[in-house]
Amino acid sequence: MCVELLGSTPAILGINFGQSYASIAVLDKEGHPTCIANEDGERQIACAIAYAGEEVYIGNGAKPHLVKNGKNTIMGFRNLLGHTYDQVDHTAIFTAPLIPESETPAYTVDILIPPPKIASAPGLRSAAASGTATPNPAALEPVPSTKTLTVPEVTTLFLSTLFASAIDFLGTKPTACVISAPTWFTHEQTDALKAAATAAGINVLQVLDEAAAVLVGYRVGLSEELEKRDKKVVVLDMGETSLGVSVIACSEGEYTVLGKGRDDKLGGREFDNLLLKHFAKEFTKKTKVPLDLPCAEGAPEADKRAEAKLRLAVEHTKRSLSASAGAATCAVESLKDGMDLSTSINRLRFDSLASSVYRQVGSRLTDIITSSGLSLLQIDEVLLAGSSTLFPGLQSHLSLLVQPTTPVTSTIDPSEVIAIGCALQALHLSTLDSALNLDEVLVLGKNEVLTLAKPIGICLPQLHTSNGDGNGAEMVKIIDIGAPLPSRRRVVIPTSGKGKYGVEIWEGEDEIKVTKIEKTETTKEKIEEDGEDEEDDDEEDEEIKTVITLRKTLLGSVEVEVEEGSVVLEIIVLRGGGMEVRAWEEGHEDRSEKFEM
Repeated sequence: MCVELLGSTPAILGINFGQSYASIAVLDKEGHPTCIANEDGERQIACAIAYAGEEVYIGNGAKPHLVKNGKNTIMGFRNLLGHTYDQVDHTAIFTAPLIPESETPAYTVDILIPPPKIASAPGLRSAAASGTATPNPAALEPVPSTKTLTVPEVTTLFLSTLFASAIDFLGTKPTACVISAPTWFTHEQTDALKAAATAAGINVLQVLDEAAAVLVGYRVGLSEELEKRDKKVVVLDMGETSLGVSVIACSEGEYTVLGKGRDDKLGGREFDNLLLKHFAKEFTKKTKVPLDLPCAEGAPEADKRAEAKLRLAVEHTKRSLSASAGAATCAVESLKDGMDLSTSINRLRFDSLASSVYRQVGSRLTDIITSSGLSLLQIDEVLLAGSSTLFPGLQSHLSLLVQPTTPVTSTIDPSEVIAIGCALQALHLSTLDSALNLDEVLVLGKNEVLTLAKPIGICLPQLHTSNGDGNGAEMVKIIDIGAPLPSRRRVVIPTSGKGKYGVEIWEGEDEIKVTKIEKTETTKEKIEEDGEDEEDDDEEDEEIKTVITLRKTLLGSVEVEVEEGSVVLEIIVLRGGGMEVRAWEEGHEDRSEKFEM
């Protein structure tokens, strides 16, 4: 595939197309992926379109129209792609309603058509000067009309503005693009998204699973640095309207989904609702004007308008709370009955309000990991994505759920990591052979993948040395659960002398080992010095939980004659479930023996 260059940098594009916000990533002059701002300076671009008379507002400028022009404001259209009218949950649509006459979900908005221009031919006198009737002034006014747009057309219109922003930034037309889609998107929805992007003039190489984009963005399993060969990571993506959790096994650059789940009722909107309720109480307390938010069904129009205004304001409050430890302000002119709101909230108070949401997120995370057949102790890393994961309080709560050595990673801005991952994937795909089926490259959960159900390990029963000394038996995990099949692993086993070296191959099972640490006299003295209650002495001993692998089924054994080097053991688990084992003395692979198990 030919890639147009900007200097030495390919003109490629990564688009994170969310339900509420989108972002654009390109390669900078040094070749690093970075999120860019659009013409209005926005890096997080609201997925919103508003029609107001002759004007069309796209992006963050469209959201204020929710207050007075909600019926002509379109939002939340991404998830409707690939659906029919009857498949849509109409209760979840808070902006312009869908029209029932169309099988494909569509909107009807009010617009004004500009009047036709009246031009005179050169050299001719005007109609007014000749004494004939002058044009009707009403004909010079915009004509009220309506416009019908299907969801694919709305998507194309929105994506075309993102594409135009990228062209303006790069100074050239991007030749390759990868765009994100939720893990749960069906083939029909993915095809509809790709078709809408193509109609916007975008060369879409792949519609990439959001969880895969996060892995690529953080470069999990792709780093050249020494890291754990087999990792189990959790991608926690919390956007404005939903929470998605994917449990993924990473094995030498291959990603396999072990489990996934979503919650459409748990997202950044829950934080909005908490702030709305908090600020509404403060407003009523200061002004004596009754205001109960969020609005219940049948609430007065004044309250609904106040809620729309306050929702716009708390977006800035949330950004301040996630970025700074200081107080975040919230100000709205004429919130209700002509009274203004001007207040602030600090992070400690916000974390107190949001603690229930933090617990819900932690509970969903735990449930999905457990349903995947794993324990929190077996997770090697938690990767954060979505602007709602930026709150330090949420990150701290998640850190307490996993082991102290398990990082909760947000080294890249979670609101930008998906777009960055898409840009990196576009760069990778643009260098591949165009004959490959790019839609099948790095797509999580879309194709059937066989994985290892139980860990494979070795036990060292005895080292028969010339002096008769031996080592005790020990279980060592070689291939972990979730490794895609076929899998190949090599290990080097040191020896302590000349002799025959036997290795047993086992199928194991992970279990949780609980070790209790009794309080020592020194600990008790320290508690007394700190002035804690004597009742603390009756508390249970501290427990330390670790994951161990127990031997369950003996698969076979091998024996190698050692002269002076170490033993090299190679285990290959075939796609059909069979296993091949080779073993040899290091440096003498030509003398290896092959065993089938």
